[in-house]
Amino acid sequence: MRTSLFKLAFAAAALFAPVYNEAWAQTQPPTVISLFQSNDRVLVMLTIGDHPPMPAVFDTGTNGNVIDMGVAQRLGLENRGASRSIDGSTGRPVPGFETFIAGASLGGTPIQDARATAMAFSHPNEVAIIGPNSFPGQYVLMDLGRSRLSLYAPADAPEAGEGFPYLGEGGAALPSLNIELEGRAIPAILDTGNTSDFLLPLSLAKDLPLESEPVVIGHATSAAGVQDVYEARLGEDITIAGVVIHRPKIRFIEGGRPNIGMPVLRQLKLMFDPVQRRTWVVGAPAAR
Repeated sequence: MRTSLFKLAFAAAALFAPVYNEAWAQTQPPTVISLFQSNDRVLVMLTIGDHPPMPAVFDTGTNGNVIDMGVAQRLGLENRGASRSIDGSTGRPVPGFETFIAGASLGGTPIQDARATAMAFSHPNEVAIIGPNSFPGQYVLMDLGRSRLSLYAPADAPEAGEGFPYLGEGGAALPSLNIELEGRAIPAILDTGNTSDFLLPLSLAKDLPLESEPVVIGHATSAAGVQDVYEARLGEDITIAGVVIHRPKIRFIEGGRPNIGMPVLRQLKLMFDPVQRRTWVVGAPAAR
């Protein structure tokens, strides 16, 4: 839209240029951060201080930052004692130590100085996990179709209506939307760190119209343990913000909260406000 306005103003500068120049000055373009995606990961380049950039997971399903223990020690990050973090999937303490990340940036854009948990990673090609609340005071528009984050000042953000409240309390709250099916709505966390369409607590299985009993299909490794993963196909469709998922396979684990994973999130363009803790669906993503 801005390109076409520019051409129109250039063709009739005497009449239209002052109006369009004023509008342009009032709307600041967003800061854009590039994302790098594989089938099961959304990565961003993390720089701490004057050290070289490192691959980190941009994980909308975590409210804190995590860094590999060996990397933290190599960068000279302070050991502030035993980790106080709790694994959201198992409810167990996360092994490792507390540290603090300052002077860091994602894709060249500064992020908030914040505490982090240093722990041993099992993924050699990623050395940190960065949560969505790293940009306080800015709206974060996530468009996985274009592999980018766009950061807006609140006054310049796209119009998007009332929004949906985060799920959780205080600093533990995370972006969420409703899973809608069979006349009910299940609030669920939006989780780019989850490779399945939907991951639900096993306790919900008995209340869902499943085609068969959930069966164990493998194991899930989280920050503080390993547990069985169950799966069953749903006997009806699910709707997420107007997007219909036809009779999806649902995965279950013993603990955690309802979770919408990356395959579904790739079908939405989402905006987060980490201060007021609200989520908006602002449209379908561009074709990849």
